[in-house]
Amino acid sequence: MEEKASEEVLPFDIVKVFKALADPVRLTIVRGLLADSPGAERHCSTFGLTVTRATRSHHFKVLREAGLIRVVDKGNMAVAVLRWDEIEHELPGLVQLIRHTDN
Repeated sequence: MEEKASEEVLPFDIVKVFKALADPVRLTIVRGLLADSPGAERHCSTFGLTVTRATRSHHFKVLREAGLIRVVDKGNMAVAVLRWDEIEHELPGLVQLIRHTDN
């Protein structure tokens, strides 16, 4: 997550959303964020991913570009926040589907 944080609100493109969620690593990230309370901020190292730093950054970029997360710059680090309310508003039922779908 070396990228500069952006408060830019991206519109949901259902194809991008499903492509982002099709990858098991990205699905793990989203499920991890869903396990937290809405609005919770998490550093990318807290997900226990077993991928390289560059690959981890790529996965967060794909999720951000799909509009599923936003990245908040905290000065010396960046944290991910699930766009929970926006997802529920624009794609009703998706959060429940992600929660209850087996890998």
